Amino acid sequence: MENPDTYRAGKDLVEFEWRQNHRNFYSCFSLKFYREKDMPLLTGRFPDRSSDEMRESETDAFSNPIPWQLTWVQWFELQNMLAESDLPAYRKPSPNVQDETDSEIRVIWHTDDGNEIQKFSGSHAEALETLVLRIAEEAYATSNLETE
Repeated sequence: MENPDTYRAGKDLVEFEWRQNHRNFYSCFSLKFYREKDMPLLTGRFPDRSSDEMRESETDAFSNPIPWQLTWVQWFELQNMLAESDLPAYRKPSPNVQDETDSEIRVIWHTDDGNEIQKFSGSHAEALETLVLRIAEEAYATSNLETE
């Protein structure tokens, strides 16, 4: 499925991965959004905001993560926010600082010139984090409804 906003931005989202580690349990997550066979999918782990549990992709018999399916609306919402975001470049935290958040965002775009890989810092991307965790929660909840 094609997003009409792709033409405006000149790029189409292929993959988005965000790994964030911090001493605070509720600030840690690792999520990978990608397309496979033209279907938007998500794997990873993130904390449940209402309890002390970690929500995590289950694995198959070969230890491969079983993805949660996304809607195209969620995929395009993520793509459009990423295209409009002005995130700083990623830098690895100093090993001398114990409490610094390591928040790495990796984005792969398809452009007219081929694939373009970008690395950003997610340390000050609150609106993007809210969107990503909301989509992850919705995909997780939908997958649980389908298995019941």
